[in-house]
Amino acid sequence: MATVEIPKKNLTPTDDAHYPQAVERVKVAVRELQEKGVIDPQGRRIRKELPPDMQEDAVRDFGG
Repeated sequence: MATVEIPKKNLTPTDDAHYPQAVERVKVAVRELQEKGVIDPQGRRIRKELPPDMQEDAVRDFGG
């Protein structure tokens, strides 16, 4: 059986037109999470087991 040579395709990655916009959306989301106190500057989640008004010795006002 004869060998048939298969032409190689150009496998160089091309630029993604949506990539810069996606990066900006991620930056906005990270900034919002940091402002809300959910993550720290390194991107790790800040653990808060209970909201401040539900923690022990918290002053509570139930509006009643």
